[in-house]
Amino acid sequence: MKGKDRIIIQKIISYIDDIEQYIYGLEAKAFLMDKKTITACAFTVSQIGELTKEIEVDTINKYKSIPWNSIKGMRNKIVHDYENVDLSVLWGTIKESLPDLKEKLEDIIIQEGNSIF
Repeated sequence: MKGKDRIIIQKIISYIDDIEQYIYGLEAKAFLMDKKTITACAFTVSQIGELTKEIEVDTINKYKSIPWNSIKGMRNKIVHDYENVDLSVLWGTIKESLPDLKEKLEDIIIQEGNSIF
C-alpha cells in the first residue's frame, strides 16, 4: 500500500472517531431531533466518501472486504441530494457500518505496518 493510502485510511479512522464523539450518549430518537449533530455527522460521512475516492485502485482491489463503492455512494447521496437523505439510514450507517469499517481499516494499518515493502 502506498503511503498516501495509509494517510487517507488514518484520516478516515479519525473522522469515524469524530462521529463517535458527536453521537456519544445519543439514542436514535435524540439523534433524529438534533439538527446540528445530523449536519455534523452527514458532513463527516461525506468527507469519508470524498477521501475514499482518492484511494489507489491497487489498495481497493487488495481489500475487497471494504465496501468502497457503498462509501462513495453514501457521499454522493449526501452531497447531491442532502434534503432527501433518509436519516434512519444515516443513523444505521453511523451505528452499525462505521464501527465495522473502523475495525477493518485499523486491521489494514496493522497488516500493512507489518508487511515488507
